[in-house]
Amino acid sequence: MPTKKTRRSSGKHTGARRAGTSAGEKPVALTLKVDGETYVRLSTFRATQRRKTQDILEQALKEYLTRAGA
Repeated sequence: MPTKKTRRSSGKHTGARRAGTSAGEKPVALTLKVDGETYVRLSTFRATQRRKTQDILEQALKEYLTRAGA
């Protein structure tokens, strides 16, 4: 009986690039720990806006850094 080869994922997303990254640039991982209330607020907002948490936080961080002149 022939065996079926399966590809194992490296665990890294290889799909479409995020806005703001150049073609050859890989995104860098960043971990953010928040309290329970903030997590629930963000999760609720994410669900009601039908947006990814990554997109919400990335936009907020970019806006903050722009305002801060960084």
